[in-house]
Amino acid sequence: MWDLLVQRARVVDGSGTPAFLADIAIRGDTIAEVGQVASTEARLRIDGAGLTVGPGFIDLHTHSDYTLLVNPLAESKVHQGVTTEVIGNCGTSPAPLGDEAYPIIRARLEEQYGLEVNWRTFAGYLERLAASGSAVNVVPIVGHGTVRSAVMGYARRQPSASELARMQALIADAMAAGAFGLSTGLVYAPGCYADTDEIVELTRVVKDAGGMYFSHIRGESDAVLEAAQEAIAVGERVGVPVQISHLKTAGRANWEKTPALLDLIDRANAHGLDVTGDMYPYTAGATSLGALLPPWVHEGGLAKLLPRLRDPQVRTRIRQDIEQGLDDWWNPAGAAGWSGVQLSRTPKHQSYQGLRLSHVAALRQQEPLEATLDILLAEEGNASVVLFMMDEAQVRRILQQGRVMIGSDAGATAPYGVLGRGHPHPRAYGTFPRVLGTYARDLGVISVEEAIHRMTGLTAWRLGLADRGLVRPGYKADLVIFDAQRLADRATYDTPHLYPTGIQGVIVNGQFVLRNGERLPALPGRVLLRNNHALGGQISADQEP
Repeated sequence: MWDLLVQRARVVDGSGTPAFLADIAIRGDTIAEVGQVASTEARLRIDGAGLTVGPGFIDLHTHSDYTLLVNPLAESKVHQGVTTEVIGNCGTSPAPLGDEAYPIIRARLEEQYGLEVNWRTFAGYLERLAASGSAVNVVPIVGHGTVRSAVMGYARRQPSASELARMQALIADAMAAGAFGLSTGLVYAPGCYADTDEIVELTRVVKDAGGMYFSHIRGESDAVLEAAQEAIAVGERVGVPVQISHLKTAGRANWEKTPALLDLIDRANAHGLDVTGDMYPYTAGATSLGALLPPWVHEGGLAKLLPRLRDPQVRTRIRQDIEQGLDDWWNPAGAAGWSGVQLSRTPKHQSYQGLRLSHVAALRQQEPLEATLDILLAEEGNASVVLFMMDEAQVRRILQQGRVMIGSDAGATAPYGVLGRGHPHPRAYGTFPRVLGTYARDLGVISVEEAIHRMTGLTAWRLGLADRGLVRPGYKADLVIFDAQRLADRATYDTPHLYPTGIQGVIVNGQFVLRNGERLPALPGRVLLRNNHALGGQISADQEP
């Protein structure tokens, strides 16, 4: 007897091949048969007629590191068909926490979420995550910025030999605990203070452990080509696979660089390297409000940042640097002026959330930069923004690149509780339905089969998940069931907390977490480790889906 049998469904199996009609039989947490299943004896049968079944979507780039501990139901991701999340991106992971970062993180998460931080090591965090349970599987990465902070704080200099060795040891510990690789956030402090040689030496540890290099590159606007080439050079020097995060060409003056950016990836692979990328299907990005400031402002960490923001001379220097375009990450011209910046999270100024900075400045009767600095100071550095800086034509072009996968660049959230207080980027709720509904079905930018391949089979290959990402016998039963004609994202920049339509069911490790569009309280997700083991997972044979 099967535990679950889905009958007469249109199957898109994640390989990129054409869809076919089939039954899917599941026993325990594993797909047992795909095809015309002879035995229909099952604890639960689902009529899949008129519905499409694919592998559960793998969100390759997320920031759910803490929000999964706050709300393990992973509401915004499960409702869009995500069954696995990759955390620890952009150089920031929840561990290892050094003496400087630990009290700051502990106080901030207690205030923001009521979350207790009772870990310091990477292994300790993974144990906490597994013990808390999760609706989705989790793939962990260790962040270079977090490691650097643990050893050097926010020092803007090269590491000494002993400091480099300590960073290597922390990365080795994280890899031994099960991290899939090292991520960098080379536009954020303290990661931006590292040179290429430092990244190379740290990535050698990752290579020795069989991991890979994930990079939010050093620039995504004026220096995007040079920054991408740096990431590729790390892969070439170390001999490690490279994943370039959230590919984009930011700022109108740089949109024309998109073909050259994609050509860099093609040429690297043609020369025997292993380089891939990911993207989200929107023309706006999101980041911290402090990221709009030049990197030198963050030297010394939060303890030095806040006094600097009070100093009129420092403010003058910040203005000069921004006006001269010295910050490659963002400048007013490249992001449609201050009107291209939307405040998404300002806990102490909640009435500002969802408003453009130009509007907020006018309300405050201030010049936009002064308003930005005053808000950042009042929020003690803890504020976020959405940045409108990309072009729709370039989004479509990047999506057509065959080695580009899908990552929301968003944390799992929910429209209620502490996670519902902000005004997030709509990608937190709509990324995967938007790719399938708007770009594949409606616009025909890529086929539905190709889109699902990029969300599942290709991503599983990229991560080395040998038993996930395809609808095949012997693979883990991570599945999404949807109505292909009704599938659509609903979240917008003005109203972001909206679930998509068309997702009928989501199965994680053989257990429904969403059925008939309704969220169930099951937490069958597991922490997946690079050494092919897993932590956690709550599957009960006597628990009705």
